[in-house]
Parts: sequence; structure tokens; C-alpha cells
Amino acid sequence: MHTVSEELIIAELEQPWQRDQLDEVRTGKGKPVFGLPLQSAIFKSVRYGSVTVDKLGCQGDEHAYEFHGGPDKALLQYCSRHYNVWGKELRGSEHLFRVGGFGENLVARNANERNTCIGDVDRIGRDVIVQVSMPRQPCYKLNHRFQEKNISRLTQEKFRTGWFYRILHEGSIHAGDDIELLERPHPEWTVALVQHYLYIEKENYEIMKELAEIEELGNEIRDIFQNRLNKKFEDQEARLLGDDSMALDMWADYRLAQKRKETPAVESFVFEAVHPRMSPEEALPGTHVRLKLGGRLIRAYSVVGGNQNRFTLGVALDRDASRGGSLYLHQTIREGEVITISNFVATFPLAKEADHHTLIAGGIGITGLLASALELERSNASYHLHYVNAADELGLPKQNIHFESFQANSTGDPFTAELAETKKEVDVGPGESLLDALRSAGFDIPSTCEAGNCGTCRVGVRSGRVEHRGTGLLDNEKDTAMLSCVSRGIGRIVLDL
Repeated sequence: MHTVSEELIIAELEQPWQRDQLDEVRTGKGKPVFGLPLQSAIFKSVRYGSVTVDKLGCQGDEHAYEFHGGPDKALLQYCSRHYNVWGKELRGSEHLFRVGGFGENLVARNANERNTCIGDVDRIGRDVIVQVSMPRQPCYKLNHRFQEKNISRLTQEKFRTGWFYRILHEGSIHAGDDIELLERPHPEWTVALVQHYLYIEKENYEIMKELAEIEELGNEIRDIFQNRLNKKFEDQEARLLGDDSMALDMWADYRLAQKRKETPAVESFVFEAVHPRMSPEEALPGTHVRLKLGGRLIRAYSVVGGNQNRFTLGVALDRDASRGGSLYLHQTIREGEVITISNFVATFPLAKEADHHTLIAGGIGITGLLASALELERSNASYHLHYVNAADELGLPKQNIHFESFQANSTGDPFTAELAETKKEVDVGPGESLLDALRSAGFDIPSTCEAGNCGTCRVGVRSGRVEHRGTGLLDNEKDTAMLSCVSRGIGRIVLDL
């Protein structure tokens, strides 16, 4: 049963359209994401100028998973109006619901799952002809993308998944192109209605037979309906949640059991689970947790040791370089207070194939290597721990060195960022980051690590030179994006904001 506001939203979405505008074209490359043992191209950057489209989609777009591509899935479109609704419904993740978040290639406002039909033939720009082939089947990666356990399930239940096109005529497209509906062979079969029988009313065999005979429906979905007619039902849970290794980095409440000063600049923090687990996971080498430290401040820290029911962190405070996390832990939090902490994620594991490990740490970086050294000691493995920073002096080959950074220098020469949509100018001083300057100007830019590693704070760049810092962008993304937490413009840049 829908609420009044939901009914109004649905009524608006069901309004027919004949013409729409292509607001953005986006493409992406496969890369490791979310600390999972896989790659994804869900993070797509805005493309400026003409983009060539062939039978497999936009030139420069990748599909890290083979079943995410192919002629029936050449282009993914998503209705930009959905983002505002998601943000209101899921308040804890509203800063993540921004255009492009669902990994779409095409961004437009009017067309959506409730007024777009299977088999629709559209023209984009002058010469690209596309046909709606199937609804997008959401998977567990969306749970990680938006930090919501059930977002993959919610998208299909609320019919906000986006949909795929096949290419009938190749050509080129660019932002600002008109999208025109040319043909509608199946006006009775909206994308949302197909999803209703795909995900909700799953045993209406009369309807299944009708859907399986729609020639324009993509093979993947037709096969599902045909298999159901043969009493073979797919495992939707595996798609929506993944296996144990793909489970969402869930959060839980922890109480600060002990806070102790170890050195003038370092304090240790022992956290205990408010609701202990029956079989707590041990902290493996390279394990991190993320702490929610008030508001939207989220910081990652290495686990010195322990398990999911009780573990220890060591945090140094550098007042000049603190980005808020260490300052909060040292000065604000008190023993007995409860905060939210993520599950363990081993993002910096030992390379098990190595014959010998050389561990090099400097300063508080030792916290990330203590568990590794203890594990190597227990297993009687060959290793040496250097509590200095001397890799270059030792002449070690760069390809044999695995490193992580918790801080990055974001200062430099002042520059000016122009915001393309409003023409407003934001001046970034020599001692502040672009991220801080944009937030001061009223922009709610999401971020996580603020050290240039995760890529969460990326912003689009339309023109200008950028001094790129950090590792959160691939080389082929640096022409159209930058990391606002650490990278700096040179002179004057224009941002896609």
C-alpha cells in the first residue's frame, strides 16, 4: 500500500513522454571497488563532446563482469529524478545518491521505468537508434555503493533499476542531444510492469508465457520466464546479496571500553561490541575498520589486534594534519560512549606467495603491520620488520612494494574553481583542500578516506589543468575528474558542478 506522497511520485512518473534530453553521457573502466575481491565499472565519469556508440555501447566503457555487457545491454539509462527520492527515503546515505551513482551511461529526467516500454525505439541525437531490451537486474554491488543492506532489493521492488538498450543504428551522442520516441510496439508492457512479474508476482504462468514470447525482450529475461514455465526458478538471493565474501560491510554499535595515552601523541582505544557475536572473526593482517565519528565524518583505522567482539586501535594526533578523525578520538570521545563501527575488512593482507616479507613502517603506520608481524612470527615465516622508511635506500624494486597511505598533502598554490552550472567561483587557498572549499561554499561532497585512496570525493572536471594526487583515480579518468580531497587545480579550472 502506497502513502499519499508515494502515490504522487508514481503519478508523476507515469506521465507519458515523447521527447527527452540527454543530460549526461558516462563511461567507466573496471577497477577494484569497495574492498571486495572483484572489479567493477560502476564508477563512471562524465564524457564531454561526442561519444561513439556501436553495437556494444559507448566507446571507452568497460564491463568488468562478462554478463553485464553484450548487445542486449549496450547502454544503461537511469532517471535522474529518482536520486532525490532515494535521498529522502534513505537518510543515512543521501549524500551518496547523486547522478551517476547507479553506473548509468545515459542520464535523462523524463523517461523512467513506469513510462518506458519493452521494445520502445528511440533516436538519440541525429543518428543513434536504440531499442529498450530489458530492465536492469540489480545486484549486491549497489548495497556497497550506497552503504545500504537492502538497496539492491529495494530498487527492484520500487521499480527504480534503470533499463538497457540494444543498438539498432550506430553513431555518436553527446550531452544535450534530444531523445525522441519513434515506435512503441508493446505499450502494455512498461519496464515496471515486466519487473512486477519478474520480482513480485512470480508464479503467474499465463503472463510468463506471454512475456517469454515478446521478441524484443532481452534473452536474459526471456530465459528466466521460460525457465519458470518449466518449473526452474532462479536464485535471486545470490544476485541481491552475493556470497559471504561479497557481504556488505555492515555496521554495528561498539562501546569504548578503554582509552589510554601511549605516548605524547598516540592513544590506544579498546572497543567492545554492544551485541557480542557468537563466533567473532579474528583480526587478520591488514584489517581495517571504519568509524562513524559524528555527522558524516567517517575514518578508517588499522586494527592492532583482537576480534569482532573486542579489538584495539592506535591513533596518533597531528594537530596540523588532522582531518577531524584523530582530533575527535583524542579530544571528544570518552570511555563508555557508543559509536558505530564497520565490520572487519582485510584491505592490506599479506602476500602469501612471498618467500620473505620485508615490513617497513614509520610512525603510527606501525599499527597496520603489527598483526602482520605477529602472524608471520606464529607461522615461522621469513620476515624482517624495519621501523623506518627506507625502501628507496634499500633499492627495493617498486613492483615488490605494497604500501598504503593514511595522509596526503592537499596544500599548494592557490587556484580558482568555476562551477559550470552556476558560473560561481570558489577560491581555494594554499592551506585548504578543494573539498573543504566546496563544502564551505555549500556543496555536500561525499568523502571517506580524505587521503586520496578511495575515490569517493571525485568531482568532474570540464576544463583546466589539474595536479593529480592520490591513487583513487585510474589514469584514463584523470582527463575528466579529480579527487577533491587532495588534488589541486592549476590557475583556473571548471568543475562539473
